[in-house]
Amino acid sequence: MASTSRDRIMTEALRLFGEQGFAKTSVAQIEQAAGLSGGSGALYRHFKSKDELLVRAVASRLDDRAEWDQFLSPEFALTAALDSVTGGGSTVDMIVALCRIGLARLDHDRDVTRILLRDNSIPAELLEVFRQREYAVVMAAVTRGLRELAGDRVRDQDWDATAAVLVGALAHFWMMGDIFDGGHPANIGEDRYLRATAEMIAARLDWAGTEGEDRG
Repeated sequence: MASTSRDRIMTEALRLFGEQGFAKTSVAQIEQAAGLSGGSGALYRHFKSKDELLVRAVASRLDDRAEWDQFLSPEFALTAALDSVTGGGSTVDMIVALCRIGLARLDHDRDVTRILLRDNSIPAELLEVFRQREYAVVMAAVTRGLRELAGDRVRDQDWDATAAVLVGALAHFWMMGDIFDGGHPANIGEDRYLRATAEMIAARLDWAGTEGEDRG
């Protein structure tokens, strides 16, 4: 299906915002990149302003969940899926698999991630769009996954905070790799980083279970 002028504007705007920054990208540049006459004002037939374009383009990209949609469904058995992916692997293996899913999502949203993590000129409205449509949804899925991995042995731990640590670790690794052209400044590869992250989260699961037994 052929893309519309509106679709092309949103796609090219996100790319330019991600590469150059929101403030440094002009309406004329977006129009030209979208195959329109630069400086013609054609963008304003679809969007009232560059700010509105940014918010709507980001919301559209975040709503494009594709294969990630299943992982974010409240009814989805996340641990069963991770168990299948790892071939019955350990808890650490399943957390590593979960981390890879998260990194793939960050790559899918590369332009959006760059805008949010590296651009301080974006409007506040965009942060709320991201918080509601992406971060809150992802956090809910990761928190649910941690609870599933912990099982019945522990129920009252602060899995929201643990999920925030895990999501933050992935965002940091992705951002450092993006800034340093694919390599972490500490010269730690993806496999090592994800394994270390997974081992710490798995230790938290084990510790929480032992703590629950001690209280019992």
